[in-house]
Amino acid sequence: MESKYILAKLQYDKEKIEELITRQSQRVGQVFPKKMEQEFWSKNLERARKHVEKYLWGGVLSYFIFILVILPSDYWVIDKQYFKHDFLNCSLGLANGALCLVALFAFSHFPKLRPYFSPASMALMFWAMISMSWLTLTVETIALRQQGMAILCMIYIMGSLITGVKPFQMLMTGFLAATVTVIVFFLLHVDFDAVVLGRILFGSCVFGYVISHMIFARERMIYLYSMRARISEKMHRIHNSELLHLSQHDDLTKISNRRTFDEMMQVFYEQTRHDHSSLSVLFIDIDYFKKYNDFYGHQKGDDVISSIAKSIKNAIRHMDFVARYGGEEFVVLLPETDAHGAYAVASNIFKAIERLEIPHAESLVSNYITISLGITVYRGEAGLNKEEVLSIADQALYRAKELGRNQIYYQSIGAHISASDFMKS
Repeated sequence: MESKYILAKLQYDKEKIEELITRQSQRVGQVFPKKMEQEFWSKNLERARKHVEKYLWGGVLSYFIFILVILPSDYWVIDKQYFKHDFLNCSLGLANGALCLVALFAFSHFPKLRPYFSPASMALMFWAMISMSWLTLTVETIALRQQGMAILCMIYIMGSLITGVKPFQMLMTGFLAATVTVIVFFLLHVDFDAVVLGRILFGSCVFGYVISHMIFARERMIYLYSMRARISEKMHRIHNSELLHLSQHDDLTKISNRRTFDEMMQVFYEQTRHDHSSLSVLFIDIDYFKKYNDFYGHQKGDDVISSIAKSIKNAIRHMDFVARYGGEEFVVLLPETDAHGAYAVASNIFKAIERLEIPHAESLVSNYITISLGITVYRGEAGLNKEEVLSIADQALYRAKELGRNQIYYQSIGAHISASDFMKS
């Protein structure tokens, strides 16, 4: 029942995800519910933080190569009359960019700073746009100004992509930085073209917002697809688990079936031989069960089998194994258990059945349902296969029934081997 409830809930969740996928592809209104929206951005921010942390050395190498390309080329680009001023600005710009990247890495790497990764990203973006605007647009060489404008566009667009901050928040940060930059330039009487600067700053903000918005729309689809895949995988695992359980367990009693018993018997048999320990085998049969079925009906008979299976399972230890062997017969395997231990477990089972007090008017030995129980103990004797061990346990059960039922009978494997040797001689 629990698995059916879980499957029903998973199916409901899957249908909701598929509905969100349809809406996301069509962009109909607000797609994600509030909780999912928060979870998406939380995971996206965490992924961005890990990427910054993971690819530090790749970024250092790339930035080093960038410096090696920029600084020598500045020597040929800068006008000789402005060389000292412009070269200093370019060097400070490169150093400033490196410091911003190092600060971003610090907020992604150190545990105490990680909670502030998102606001730190926006603050660094704000600072980078203002400081780099000042350093690159206050140069005297026209070519460097044009280069600086391209760098400003790159800064904003790359910042929007690598920080994992929401596009709208980054857009507002960019607009604020652009506004402050223009005001500072006016107040300090910097010689600049307001229209061009506005186009570069505000245009790069809008351009970065559009690109990041498109990328995050794709990330949303990937997020939804991955959620659907996880739900499908869970449903698949539950189905497989149920199929495996059905193949290994008896449908009526919910304990292991004959097929599983054969597998477990092989495992216990080999383990006993390897460890030179003891394996006790108990065969159990419900007394006069055919008479019970004929008198009370098969439905009542099924109820009896289920009750007895439950009682046996509750009477044994967690390390023991019980299975329905067929019809009204059960078998119990007791690993690392000698004859005394086996008899103690058998007595517990016997008393558990007695406590059920299931009326049996047709029984010839009691007014209630009773069992016959046969025991044998395998101690790893050479030359004795598992089929012969089971046969001896079955013979013990037969002797219990032959002696009047409603009792426990122990059949020694040693006595059986001696009898076999005597018959051969």
